[in-house]
Amino acid sequence: MPFRDMMQAFFKSPVMRTLIEQKISNGDYARMIETHRQPFSGPENELLEEILQRFEFDVVQQQALAQTVMQQARFDPNALHIEEFEDEDVTGICPHCLNPPVPPLRDYLMWRERQM
Repeated sequence: MPFRDMMQAFFKSPVMRTLIEQKISNGDYARMIETHRQPFSGPENELLEEILQRFEFDVVQQQALAQTVMQQARFDPNALHIEEFEDEDVTGICPHCLNPPVPPLRDYLMWRERQM
């Protein structure tokens, strides 16, 4: 993680912790979010902060957010990308390149916006 992103995450941490405590009433979900957001980059933390600021959360939405944060921590945008192999004739088009996966946090935000 670049130094700039680490510093952004460090300085945003108290604000984020306060938001998590205010918005996520279930202690287990709050701990899961706090634990799994630690490796996030600056932009990922900013998106999580935006989600926490914009919405109120019932228990189902809290659980969905906790699961989303865990998925985001493991998210690899290139996981399904088909690499070209020199010894094989690959003539197809990579479906990943045509339709790349939406990151879990962005997907959660779109889901909540559709509910509004």
